[in-house]
Parts: sequence; C-alpha cells; structure tokens
Amino acid sequence: PEFSPFSALGLLTVAKELTIGLAMGFMLKLVVESAVFAGQVVSMGMGLGFATAVDPQVGHVPLLGRLYIIVATLLLLASNAHLALIRMLAESYSLMPLGTSSIEPGDARDLVQFASVMFTGAMQLALPTVVAILMINVAFGVVSRAAPTLNLFAVGFPVTLMLGFIMMVIGIRNHGPIWDAQFNQALNMIGRMLGGG
Repeated sequence: PEFSPFSALGLLTVAKELTIGLAMGFMLKLVVESAVFAGQVVSMGMGLGFATAVDPQVGHVPLLGRLYIIVATLLLLASNAHLALIRMLAESYSLMPLGTSSIEPGDARDLVQFASVMFTGAMQLALPTVVAILMINVAFGVVSRAAPTLNLFAVGFPVTLMLGFIMMVIGIRNHGPIWDAQFNQALNMIGRMLGGG
C-alpha cells in the first residue's frame, strides 16, 4: 500500500521493520557473543583474565575472546554462511512484505529463549580447555600437599598457560561444527520468526 513515510502509518511501518531487523541482528549477535564468553571462561582459567583488547562494538574483550571471534568469522566465511545470511535477508522481504506484519509475542519469547544458544556454544568451545586446566590445577594441589616447600606458583602459571594454549590449538578443529550448528539455529529461528520456516 502507498503511504507517506512521515505519516502515522509510515512511522509505524518503520518501527515494525526496525523491530524485525533488531531481532534478526540480536540473534546473530548472540551467536558471536558465545565466542567472547568462551574466551572469557578460558582466559580466567589460564590466568589471562585481565588481558583485554578494546573492541569498538562491545568495549573490552578478553584476548582469547577476540581470537575466538576471528576464528568464528573465518570459519563462517569459509562455509559460505555470509551468503546464507544475505539470502535470508533477501527472502525476508517476500516472507514478510513491507508493512504487512510484525513480530508476534511468541516470537519475542522464542528470542529470549534463544539466548541459551550463546551459553551452550560458549561451553562447547571452552570445555576441553577448561577441563584440562582444572585437571592440571588438581594435580598442582596434590603436589603442593605432598611437597609443601615446593614453589608451585613459579611453575604453575607457565605450565597452565602452555597447556591452555596447547588445548586451544588441539580443540580449534572442533570449532567448525559448533559454529555451523549455532549459525544454522540462528537462521532457522529467523526463518520461523519471518513465517517461512
């Protein structure tokens, strides 16, 4: 329907379209934020919790979180996920034509529940490294009880750091399926929200 963009109907249509775009962006942002969260968890375990980089989008990000974001970006580009996203954006205009519908209350509830994807993905990314660091800390605890005069702080930090990086390098090959699953969940959720899935 034709209407003036500055009329009440035009402003309402702009607000609806803005809400739909924000919801789509929020879901994809949650997928990316799982990298930051995983990096935070691993950084704290490795003793790098205070080492942060400034990211213009979110502020201070752990260095390992930044590394995970770069890996995720490269994996998503390598798997042509950006093309799937552009295709979904183009299909959104046919699935939900301009000004015809908006997000339903059930969609808002699903959007909030979708936040669990961030935590699930972060734990899947961080768990191998965190478990290895936990095991080395337990071993250091046993050694410190057996030999209390041994200065484990001088040895513990470098060993924990080295083991953490080794586990990250070993576990990075498992990131591809995790990112694919998260991104596909986001695209499926967007498709359901637009009424096409």
